Amino acid sequence: MKSVNRWMTALVLAVVTSAMLPATVPAQMKVPGVSSMLPDKAALLEQGKKLVADLTDMKSSGKLSAADTKKVDSMLPKANALNTELAKPDIEPSKLTKLAGQLGDLQKQAGVLKGAMK
Repeated sequence: MKSVNRWMTALVLAVVTSAMLPATVPAQMKVPGVSSMLPDKAALLEQGKKLVADLTDMKSSGKLSAADTKKVDSMLPKANALNTELAKPDIEPSKLTKLAGQLGDLQKQAGVLKGAMK
C-alpha cells in the first residue's frame, strides 16, 4: 500500500506542476523575437557621445591633414544629430536599427581618420 501512496503522490505532484507551468513559464521566459534583436538605446547613446568626443579631440589635435579635418567637420553634425535622435524618449524599433547602422558607419569612418593621424 505504501508504494501505491508514493506513486499517487508523485502523480498528483506531476499533474499539479504541469498545470502550473503554462501560466508561469511564458512570463519568466524570454522568447527570442524582435525586442531581443533590437540594439540597446542607452548603449548607442553612450557610443554616440563617445564618438562626438573623439571627433572633437581629433579636430583639435592638429594631427589631421586639411582634408581629414574637413571630413571630421562633416561628421560632427551627423554625430550630434544622431545623438539628438537617440536622446528622444520614444524611438520606433525600425528607426533605432537605422540609427545603430548610421552610428556604426560613423564609427568606422572615425576609426580610419584616427589611424591616419600623424
